[in-house]
Amino acid sequence: MRWAVLVALALLITLCATPEHATSGQKRDKVVIGVLAPMSLPEGTAQEKAVKLAVEEINAKDGILGYKVEVVVGDDKLDPSVGSAEFKRLATIEKADVIIGGFSSGVMLATMETMAETKTLFLADASSPSHSAKVAENYEKYKYWFRIAQNNATTFAFDIADMIKFLRYNGHEIRKIYIIRDEHIWAEDVMKSLKPLLSDLGVEIVKDVPIPRNYAEYESLILDAEKLNADLIVPILALTGTGDVLVKRWAELKPKILLAGHDLAAIDYEFYNKTNGAANYLIFLADGGALVTAPITELCREFIEKYKAKYGHYPEAHQAYGAYDAVYLYKRVVEEASKSGEKDPFNAETLVKYLEKFNESNPVILTRPIAFTANHDLVWSDKTIRNWISQWQDGKQVILYPDHVANGRLKLPPWMS
Repeated sequence: MRWAVLVALALLITLCATPEHATSGQKRDKVVIGVLAPMSLPEGTAQEKAVKLAVEEINAKDGILGYKVEVVVGDDKLDPSVGSAEFKRLATIEKADVIIGGFSSGVMLATMETMAETKTLFLADASSPSHSAKVAENYEKYKYWFRIAQNNATTFAFDIADMIKFLRYNGHEIRKIYIIRDEHIWAEDVMKSLKPLLSDLGVEIVKDVPIPRNYAEYESLILDAEKLNADLIVPILALTGTGDVLVKRWAELKPKILLAGHDLAAIDYEFYNKTNGAANYLIFLADGGALVTAPITELCREFIEKYKAKYGHYPEAHQAYGAYDAVYLYKRVVEEASKSGEKDPFNAETLVKYLEKFNESNPVILTRPIAFTANHDLVWSDKTIRNWISQWQDGKQVILYPDHVANGRLKLPPWMS
């Protein structure tokens, strides 16, 4: 009898000492937010910095439901195996309530499997439509995943097609294009959607050149585009990391060809300086619907200035906006779940349905208007998030299209006037 009493007492002590979210979800002493991204790249460090800024602000105002928020960080090193291991560490050892981050589409596919295994909410950055396709194909397994930073790569094709229409409207006839793109799954996804759109527009792809990471031999490609009478060179670049070299060669050679497309590096507010001004007249897509010089919401404007005040510079990658939004979106759905009387407002299964309430007819306005599709993609539209058609002009990024957010007009290089 005495032994039974001692066992019962020991069990009681153990239960009392166990952190709340490790058992029933009813007791806890903090909220843990994980950040997982490639920390050797600005796309990774920007996410970490943005999350920490948001958490600092939230903790200064009594946290989430009165709990202080802690940030734990993982580095996926652009390696699927490392990404999966780090996700599991954050979810199971660090006890992250939600994980924010990503970048590489290949790494994302691997980490989604670990997400499904651990049933951890994942507010993610990566562009391949194969991610949201998993949600559509097996909702119960992958429902914890939501795309937060930018639209999926299919919509990049819509934006490039609109870019061509925009250039035609402004008197620049586009019939032949020369594509330079990442040798990667995300760019392949863009091409699958882009080819039929170009066919409908009567645009011929004179050459499609996949290039590896760190490629720098752009001069021969630009000369080849001239030889093939291309009207437009369309970069579709993110992982190559040498968009600045392409721009410099274009500005040096001064071909009678516009440079307009998707170059992730061009979104960086320092890109103009990095190219010594060669980026002037480059037309690019502003991923995720935010630019330092053209914030589209008041919170976006405030975030940009707070980021600079804290870190001494503006956001170094557009992923910062998505990561900052992810923290505040998580806080919001937890609080809404609590107000609705949910037994455990931090439960991932519970929070999925609250995130899904933010759809096209009910967006949440953060640094950008955010709304989700049925398969947890971001809604692509002029009123929510799309990749604005933008241009570098005299050291400043301006939005050219759509009209309701435009703050500048198209300028052609002097050698093409």
